[in-house]
Amino acid sequence: MLTRSLHKHALLASLRRTLDEQRQFVLPELGEVVSLEDDTFSRLLYHHVASESAIDDFLRKDRSYSLKQRRWRLPRSGTKFLDKDFYTPFFNVLTSILAHFWNEPTVRGTRKVVDTHATGLPHYELDRESARHWSHPTFVIRAEGPSFQLPITQAEETPTDTGFSNVTACIDVHTQDHTPVSEELTRAAIYARQIFIQQPNRRFVRLVFISGDHFRLFHFDRSGVQYTPYINFHLDPHILVRIILGLSSPDESDIGLDYTIQWTIVNGRKVGGTLTTNGNDGLEVVYTLQKVAPLFFRGHVCGRATICWSVRDPVTGEDLVVKDSWKSEERVSEHVYLREAVGIPGVVQMVSCEPNRDETRNLRQFGSATPKGFQNRVETRVVMKAYGKSIACFTSAMQVFCALRDAIAGHMEMYKKGILHRDISLNNVLLGKPGAKPGSRGALIDFDAATHLGAETLEDWIIGTRLYQSIAVLTSSEYDDPLLRDHLDDLESFLYVLVHIMFGYNSQGVFQSFPEIMQLWPAETPRFVASVKGGLLTWKRPPVPVEKLWPIPCINLLLAYQEFILRFVYTKRDLSRRTREARREEAELLASNANQHYTHILKLFDEAIAQLDAPEDTWELCYETYSDCSLISESSSDSERSSGPQKVISFKRAAEECPTDQPPAKRS
Repeated sequence: MLTRSLHKHALLASLRRTLDEQRQFVLPELGEVVSLEDDTFSRLLYHHVASESAIDDFLRKDRSYSLKQRRWRLPRSGTKFLDKDFYTPFFNVLTSILAHFWNEPTVRGTRKVVDTHATGLPHYELDRESARHWSHPTFVIRAEGPSFQLPITQAEETPTDTGFSNVTACIDVHTQDHTPVSEELTRAAIYARQIFIQQPNRRFVRLVFISGDHFRLFHFDRSGVQYTPYINFHLDPHILVRIILGLSSPDESDIGLDYTIQWTIVNGRKVGGTLTTNGNDGLEVVYTLQKVAPLFFRGHVCGRATICWSVRDPVTGEDLVVKDSWKSEERVSEHVYLREAVGIPGVVQMVSCEPNRDETRNLRQFGSATPKGFQNRVETRVVMKAYGKSIACFTSAMQVFCALRDAIAGHMEMYKKGILHRDISLNNVLLGKPGAKPGSRGALIDFDAATHLGAETLEDWIIGTRLYQSIAVLTSSEYDDPLLRDHLDDLESFLYVLVHIMFGYNSQGVFQSFPEIMQLWPAETPRFVASVKGGLLTWKRPPVPVEKLWPIPCINLLLAYQEFILRFVYTKRDLSRRTREARREEAELLASNANQHYTHILKLFDEAIAQLDAPEDTWELCYETYSDCSLISESSSDSERSSGPQKVISFKRAAEECPTDQPPAKRS
């Protein structure tokens, strides 16, 4: 039997392991970390929840605070309580604040302080494959209401009534004075990340850390995190009361929830819900949620934090998708491009939008004085027509080829309007609805990374999804003045989507394995990935498994598409080596021939689709069959690899040296 002391040490050891394991998740997601110089931020918050006179009245009447000693009735030193009940006095103070102020019948009982320092709050990861973790904040404020539900536990776990899915905030109390801020930040980030994941309508998360006679407030939003210096809560009890009341407020907007998304709760579980937005006429529209969980959720703390909801129109009964995201202030909002897309087949159709719902600088109480260097993010909501699933969910070669063909045709029409997508990927091309007519059998979505042609945006390896980026984008950092991104880069990305499909699935859409040639692309250096992609484009025939799993017309299309792209890879590489003036004429010629380029690719798809509809005995291979075709060779350069011996495709005209110390791929 463990003594209390041994149990405490065992618990601390377990917490340390969890902290170390979770650090790898949270630190890359924090974005900008701002250490505030003073307590202005905390002093600006929550004045509406309780007046100064109301707080004075509480401090006079409640036994948790001594006016004579000007301090809360709390331990003066944590070292005397290591093996005793150190947390009870803090629990009593927090409970007394909630009991005094939230005593109306409609509110009483919906907010409750819970001691969780010895209780594990289960984590939930969106990939569902990560190891199970738990966190042990000292206290949480458990909540009931239209945004909260009981935590979801796994079959072998004991059900619990407290988790990150039904708390308004976490409050950590440390026995030692002045815990290193780096450790506090890591713990706070772990808690905040789980709250964002398990409460998908969260806009910000605020947490309190108490150490000695002081507390620190952490604020997390899609721009990153900021935290206050230590504030003495004995000398200024009003600020502690306001913060605790704000973090437990019955008004969900006070605690960082988007109140336009509400659920119906039955027996502690979400069983239905609504999403309220404004239509194009400015009138309020209330949509019914098709599912209580998001259709798509990125789940990161910092960044766009894209989340999509499946809803139904209350009047027409039509299925729609609502997309919420936080764009960088300097980026053009997606709705601007989608307005241009109205009526274009093969491109997602927008129904309505709310372009400026909120900004992270407002959440941080900056007012008009935004700090220099702060990356403000703007919340946008777009309502769109619903389509099928990702093209990765295809069930026949005909279906996926038709979907890709129509998405490329839609891309061409957007290009004619002066808009370039810049993030072609497997997840950004959807299947059309069952029975869709030609032109609408596939749909291109997600114009968050799009740009207008003519904007002086240089090739940038950060923008887009590494797996599908063109060789010119990947190698753009080599050149002093590379070519601007153009339609050929996106057409090349469509090719890599096709490669992913044909190398990773059979022609009936059954997943085989993630293509070996693509496995290293997301994590490798841009130079290495460009070299491998270049080698792929020189292949004269696909791997044998691909030949066996796909019809001949599909193989013909793949090789013809590769050959087409390869010519322009060479051309663009050569042009990027020249000065802008020296290449002007040829670069303009490339742009002027864009319609011919699209037409050629669409013709390849049309021919393949027609052949798939014809008898198999009419199919004919359009490439030579070799008895010995060795396409993979060992790389002689270890500097191109970030880990262990790997296979690399030889690119006969690979580009020269470029930096290999660039950070991992990410999306801006």
